Amino acid sequence: MLELFTNEFTILIFAAILSVISPVKGLFFSVLGLLVFKEVLSGRLYKVFLNNAIPIVVMGAIVFFSAIAFTSRSINESLLTVCSYFFCILLGYIYGKAKNDDWVESALLMLRNVMVFACLFSFVLEIVLGQRLVTNGSFSFLQTVTIDNPSLYRLRSFFGHAIVFGQMIVIAVVINYKLETGRMKRLLCSVVLLVALLLTKSRSAWIILIALASVYLVFRLKNPEYSKWNLIALLIPAVLLLVFILYKFGLFNFVASRFGELETDVSYSQRSGAIAYIIHSFLSRPLFWLTGNGFGSSRVTMLGTTVEISGFSTVDNGFLAMLYEYGFLGICSFVFLIISAGIGSFRSGCELDQVLFTVSCICCAELIFYCELGWWVPTVILFASCGLVLGRTSARYSDLCESGPSLSLIHI
Repeated sequence: MLELFTNEFTILIFAAILSVISPVKGLFFSVLGLLVFKEVLSGRLYKVFLNNAIPIVVMGAIVFFSAIAFTSRSINESLLTVCSYFFCILLGYIYGKAKNDDWVESALLMLRNVMVFACLFSFVLEIVLGQRLVTNGSFSFLQTVTIDNPSLYRLRSFFGHAIVFGQMIVIAVVINYKLETGRMKRLLCSVVLLVALLLTKSRSAWIILIALASVYLVFRLKNPEYSKWNLIALLIPAVLLLVFILYKFGLFNFVASRFGELETDVSYSQRSGAIAYIIHSFLSRPLFWLTGNGFGSSRVTMLGTTVEISGFSTVDNGFLAMLYEYGFLGICSFVFLIISAGIGSFRSGCELDQVLFTVSCICCAELIFYCELGWWVPTVILFASCGLVLGRTSARYSDLCESGPSLSLIHI
């Protein structure tokens, strides 16, 4: 529990969670600012700027331009939000260079522990007591309201939405499987996490977890250290047992009903219609293809039309929202960040780096299904985990070339 107050990565995530359920405005920005100030005092921020001047200046210029150009909200809000993305990457990079493997593993396992607690908290509050947290920031801390229709309710814990909660659970499942060494603890945590994931009714989270498991099995089958037939011999009984459990408890119908709702689901119609509308709106303004229409512009554009739900303000596709607001310049910078982190993690061959990159990939995959950058918890994890991989790669390179220049962000 001590890591919650001493590990900077954990502090940042905890502040993001509190910003969802706390009425205190600017809580996350204040904590982020204090962590940045701490690095200024330590001198590590200066060293990072000095050794990576070109990419930081370029990224900083893009960030600053995106925050102030054509903004649909106040300049202060734009600068705070967009600069926060930048500083999450920068802090992750600094921690990746300065901290050891134990620090990173401790931070990830603490995130897993927070998610297990979130699941148990959700079981008690939302299922047993029939209450849910108010998360719009305008009420007192930890205020609850009665759930109107329990049969249609989707668990959200203290994350504000079932999709965000589902995404965080998938991240915790990966961390638990890859880093937890105690077999019984791993099993118990897995059961809690997977039951909660099922009850979020988040189709996107289910799809991502199945895709991750499939990719993992393919890589395992290609690994010469593992016998293909032994894996198949273990996999077939496991799949049959899973099918039996799903059938016995009626979970097949439960899952199938969620995907069967697609044809009549208003949210699906809203999402597909919004995507078509925002693409048309973007293509109709070629002068803004490079720079985008400015921070918050996708929200303003969506409020100006009604697809299915009146007053619905999000595109529900993070990549398209990013393209619309920041243009090709912004989305190419984002893709470059992810690719750099991916190359760094696979070149290192370090399991921790690969777990961090997998966490980033989960966040990227969820961008297909909703505007993730509007939710601080997954946003912090996405950018900070990329920064951690880049920083750890840079530190590893510096150790190998003590007499040479430090690895810059563009040399991954």
